[in-house]
Amino acid sequence: MMQKRTPLRLFLVYFASFIAAMVLAWLILTRVAEGVRDGYAVLLLLPPLGGMAVFHGLFPLLSRIRLGLEFIAVGGALVYGTGAVMGALVWLGFLDPGSALVLWLVGVFGPGWWLMSQRAEKIGYFE
Repeated sequence: MMQKRTPLRLFLVYFASFIAAMVLAWLILTRVAEGVRDGYAVLLLLPPLGGMAVFHGLFPLLSRIRLGLEFIAVGGALVYGTGAVMGALVWLGFLDPGSALVLWLVGVFGPGWWLMSQRAEKIGYFE
C-alpha cells in the first residue's frame, strides 16, 4: 500500500534533505577553513556545491519528484546569489556574519520550498 502524498510529507522530505545538505556543507567548511584562512577564498565555493549535490540527489530520491536541470540552475542561483548578497552586506559592514547566515538560510529555504511545492502541484504529485 502506497502512502498518501501530502504537502506535510513533502515538506518533511524537503526539510530532511535541506538539513542533510547543511550538515555536509558544514563538514566541508570545517575541512577547508584552514585553506580559506591562508587566502584561498575560492574554497568557499565548495560547501554550497557539496550541499547542493546532496540536496539535489536526496530530495528526488525520497520524494519521487524528478527535478530537471532548470531546478539545479535555479537552486544554484538561489544558493550562490543569496550568498553573494549576504557576503557583500557583511563586507560592507551592514550585517554581522551570524545575521547574514540566518538571512541566507531563510532566503534559500523559503523560496526553495515554494518552488518545490509549486512543482509538485503542477505535476499532480498530491493526487
